[in-house]
Amino acid sequence: MPDATPLPTAATSFPSKKYWGLLLVLWGWLAGGAVAQPASSTQVPTLVQVGTLPDRGYSWEQIRTDTTLAFAPADSLRPAQARRYWLQLALRNPSAYTQTTELTVLPNLDNTFYYFDEDAHAWRTRRAGVVVPTDSQRVKGGFLLHLPGRRTTTVYVRLDLGQQAHLPAAVRLRVLLKPLAEVQQANEFLSTAWAVSLAVLGLLLLTNVPTYVRYRDRPTLYYICLQVGAVLYATAYRNYFRLLWPAPSFSRLLLPTGYSYAYTINNIFMHLSVVLMLLGFVQMTRAYLATAAHLPRLDAAMRRALGGYVAFTVVVAAVNLSGFLLNYYTIRFDNALVFGLLGMLLLITVVAYQRQLPLARTYLLANVLPLLCVMSVAAYHVAMGFGNDRLQVLPDVAIVAHALFFSAALSVRLQLAQRTLLATEREAAALALDIRQQELRHREIVLKNSHIQTALLAMRQRQQAHDEQAQQLSHDHQQQQAANLDLQQQLEANQRELASTTLYVQQKNALLADLRQQLSQLRTQGSASGPPQELAGVQSLLQSSLYLDEDWGKFKLHFEQVHPRFFEDLQANYPTLTKHEQRLYSYFHINLSTKEIAALLNIDPASVRRAKTRLYKKIAAAEAAGRPGSAPEESAAAG
Repeated sequence: MPDATPLPTAATSFPSKKYWGLLLVLWGWLAGGAVAQPASSTQVPTLVQVGTLPDRGYSWEQIRTDTTLAFAPADSLRPAQARRYWLQLALRNPSAYTQTTELTVLPNLDNTFYYFDEDAHAWRTRRAGVVVPTDSQRVKGGFLLHLPGRRTTTVYVRLDLGQQAHLPAAVRLRVLLKPLAEVQQANEFLSTAWAVSLAVLGLLLLTNVPTYVRYRDRPTLYYICLQVGAVLYATAYRNYFRLLWPAPSFSRLLLPTGYSYAYTINNIFMHLSVVLMLLGFVQMTRAYLATAAHLPRLDAAMRRALGGYVAFTVVVAAVNLSGFLLNYYTIRFDNALVFGLLGMLLLITVVAYQRQLPLARTYLLANVLPLLCVMSVAAYHVAMGFGNDRLQVLPDVAIVAHALFFSAALSVRLQLAQRTLLATEREAAALALDIRQQELRHREIVLKNSHIQTALLAMRQRQQAHDEQAQQLSHDHQQQQAANLDLQQQLEANQRELASTTLYVQQKNALLADLRQQLSQLRTQGSASGPPQELAGVQSLLQSSLYLDEDWGKFKLHFEQVHPRFFEDLQANYPTLTKHEQRLYSYFHINLSTKEIAALLNIDPASVRRAKTRLYKKIAAAEAAGRPGSAPEESAAAG
C-alpha cells in the first residue's frame, strides 16, 4: 500500500479569471470522475470456496496430482504453524461469456498464482506481491484472470509470509475480486488526474523559470522548488515510481488484517517531495512577506518548525531504510506535524494582514483554498493512517490550486515591482519638472508677499477693533462685579438682621420662661386672701409677650430674603406640614441646635427631638408617596 505522507500547503495571490476558470474545470472533471461508479451487474464472478494447506515442502506437481493432500477451510493463517501456505480457490463465473477479473489475495507479501490457461491448454504461474521485485504494478499483489463462462475455475496460490522474526499470531485471509472494467476505469481516472496535474504544473514551471532567470526573484526560486516537490508528490502519491523501480524493498510489515506494506523508492520520493514543498512554501512565505524584518519572532519559530520536521523525516527514512518499517507507526504524527506547520503559516499570514504588510491581503486570500485542501489531506491521514484509496481527488485539486494561486501571487508581486520601477522613473521626471517649477513658485511667492502685507494690515485693524471690544467687556465686567458686591453686602445685612431677630425671639422666649416659673411659685404660695402682689409682675410679662407672632413674621421676612422661595417650595413639596412644622423645619435649615430651638419655641429639648422625629416621618411618608421634594441636607446636622 502506498505511503500516505501529506503534501504541504501553498499560498498564492488572488488568481486571475483564467486561473479560476481552469481550476473550476479541473475540479468539476475530477469530482465527476471521483463519484463515477461502474455499472453494477449480478453476473460478476464470485468466490465459491477457499481451502488452505500448510506448505511442507510440497512441489507444484504434488499439489496438482496428490489427492491425499487435504485443503481445509480457514479464514486466517497461523505463522507459527507455517511460514508458507497453499490455497485452493474455486471461482464461479455465472455469465455465459468469459470475464476478466483482478484477483488479489491478502496477505500479499509474496504470492505465486497457478492458473489454467484455456488458450494454451496449460497451467501458468504468476508471482505478485509488495516485496516481489518483478511485480511492477502501481498497486502490487493482484493479477488479471480470465474466467470461462458458466464454469467454476480452480486457482492455486502459494503464500509466502516471509522469514521475519516478528509476525502476528494470526493473519486474516481475504480474497478480493474486482471486475476488469472497474479496474480500468479507476486506473484511467487516476492516470488522467495525474497527467492533468503534471500538465498544469509543467505549464506553470515553463512560465516561471524564465521569469526567475530574468529577474532573479527569490520567491520565484522557492516557488520552482515547491513545484518540483509537487510533481514528485503527485507521482509518488499514485505509486507511479513503482512502475519504474519495483525493487528493492528496504523494510516490510504484515498486519493482522492481512494488509502488507513495504518501504520502497516510491516512499523515498514521497518523503523527499514533502520536504521540498514545505521548504519552498516556508521560504517563499518568508521572502514574499519579509517576515524576518516585520515578524522576527514568528519567522524564527517558522524556521525552527521546518528544521524540526526535516530532522524528523530524515530519522524516519533512515530507520525505514535500515529494515524496520517505522513509517506505519509515525504516519499520523508525520501528518500532524505537517498540519501544525501549515497552521503556523496561516497564522503568520493572518498576522501579516492584520499589521497591513505589503501584499499581505493578496497573499492571505490566495492561501485560503489551497490551505484548506492540503490541510484536509493531512487531517485525513491523521485520522485514517495508511491507505489513501478513498482520497482520490483532493490531493490533485490541492496541487493544482496551490500551483495556480502561487503563480498568480508571483505575477502580482512582479507587477508590483514593475509598477514600483515605473513609479521611480516617474519620480525622477517629476523631480526635473519640480526644478522648473521652482522659478514659477518664486514669482508666486513675491505676489503672495504683497497679499500677505495687505492681509497683515487688515489683521491689525481687526486687532484694534478686538482690543476696543475687550476694553468694553472689561468695563462691563467691573460693573458686574460692583453689582455683585452690592448684592453680597445686602445679603450680609439680611443675615445680620436675621441673627438679631433670632436673638430677639430668644429673649422673648426667655421672658415667657420666667413667667411660667413665677406662676408656678404663685401656685405654691397662694392663699385664700386673694392673689399675691406678684401678679402685677405677671401681667407685665404677659404684656411684653403679646407681640411674639409679630416677631415670627419679622423673622420669616428676613429668612426669605436670605433663602428666597424657601417656604413656597416647602409647601409645594410637602403640603401636609403645619405652620408650626414649617417653622421647625426652617430652624433646622439654618442649623440651629436642639437647645436653641427649644429656647425659641419655649419647650424643652426632648419635645424638640420628638417634634423632629414626627417631622421626618411625615417627610419620608410624602416621599414614599411619590412626592418630588426631599429634605435639605442641613437638617441632618440640626440634631
